[in-house]
Amino acid sequence: MTQGRLARWLHLAHRWLGVGLGLMALLWFVSGLVMLFVARPQLDQTERLAALPVLDPAGVRVTPAAAWQALGLPGQPQAIRLNAADGRPAYRILAGQHWHAVDAATGAVLPAPDAEAARRLVQALADGHEVARVAAVEVDQWTVYRRFDALRPFWRVELDDGRHFYVSIRSGEIALDTSTAERAWNWLGSVTHWIYVTPLRQNTPLWRNVVLWASFLALALTATGFWLGWQRLRIKRRYSGGRMTPYRDPWKRWHLLAGMASTLILLGWLLSGWLSMAPFGLASGPQRIVGNTLPAIATLGALPQPAPDSRELEWSGLGGHALRVDRQAQGSRIVIDGQSAQDSLTLADIDQALQAIPGITIARIAWQAEADSRYYALRHHPRTFPVVRVELGDEAATVLYISPRSGHVAHTSNRHDFAQRWLYQGLHRLDFPYLAARPLLRDALIIVLSLLGIGFCLTGCRLAWSRLVR
Repeated sequence: MTQGRLARWLHLAHRWLGVGLGLMALLWFVSGLVMLFVARPQLDQTERLAALPVLDPAGVRVTPAAAWQALGLPGQPQAIRLNAADGRPAYRILAGQHWHAVDAATGAVLPAPDAEAARRLVQALADGHEVARVAAVEVDQWTVYRRFDALRPFWRVELDDGRHFYVSIRSGEIALDTSTAERAWNWLGSVTHWIYVTPLRQNTPLWRNVVLWASFLALALTATGFWLGWQRLRIKRRYSGGRMTPYRDPWKRWHLLAGMASTLILLGWLLSGWLSMAPFGLASGPQRIVGNTLPAIATLGALPQPAPDSRELEWSGLGGHALRVDRQAQGSRIVIDGQSAQDSLTLADIDQALQAIPGITIARIAWQAEADSRYYALRHHPRTFPVVRVELGDEAATVLYISPRSGHVAHTSNRHDFAQRWLYQGLHRLDFPYLAARPLLRDALIIVLSLLGIGFCLTGCRLAWSRLVR
């Protein structure tokens, strides 16, 4: 194929890919800019605890082990917490990929809350507003994420001020709240950016293929555009009239110039977005080889004694330790192996717990008081410090970041997550260590680059519209 014929085919490919994907590329830039400042709807730990009443110790007369036996399920539970979300202390137990509720006073399995119970639960948090509607929901736009699977179905309780509360029919707790503003901004932000339209997102293989192919074709669109623009751009030997491009049409001229100026960021963001879907397994992160699991249920046979101001107790295990976190409105306390509560785990506690895990070799363990290249905070991804950084002596050079306030493994990293950390997170979120430590500079850079991309895509959409009309 001659160079002229190749250029002609690339020109046609670029033109019609632009017609098909130009608007999508524009929406990706706009929605990414929205997501920089607006998080997807979620019920964070502070909001969740504020909605819980203080536990009444006198109402807890059943042990965690007895509550588990009341369910009559085989095996071992995956998580247990105790709170009074519906006004009376109850154990919320995760087992078999579903949550269950057991009365902490009688040991009886609690029935699923009805619409009236959900209304009462939300009315206590309504700040004087009235419940406008209660509807049963299996999945909708804001509960389509997999993390809600164990809690389905829900009662969606809608207040007259536009807030929606989702009460899990399985656990009897509030799982999510949204406001009118959050929903509106997220339609323009996360829903558009991730193509998270509910009917499509429910079909995970189809949704994944749509995102993979859309981002791959957008990559091809950008690459062909760069090659064609490079062929046409003249900086020294200019066209007649001193023009750097052969185009007299201002839309075509600015499309070429803006495209050449924004090609690198376009390629970086599109490539990293494509890699986020882990094509061929390229960008999958490390498997967590050490995590938090419940200790043997037989060891939880003692009656818990929550502190007077506790709102929730949660059991977990780390290595050889059975841990219980007592959460209050202003902080938390941790109980190790049923002993007295303390503010946090010590370095020796964590070292001893990990040493009890078969096959674990600790190369180095130390406190970490500030962010590093793998464990760092962003606007919508908070991190707590100090944290215990544990380097394991395995082939993958695994590093664990363990919270001393809860004993939870907050983050895991190893040498196999290079693509995930740098080719996806680094390129897509621009959270390189220098920028992550300077959030205002990072925000300004993302805004400027996004506006450049939006301007470029607008010129492309204008040209695509002209072609379609013609």
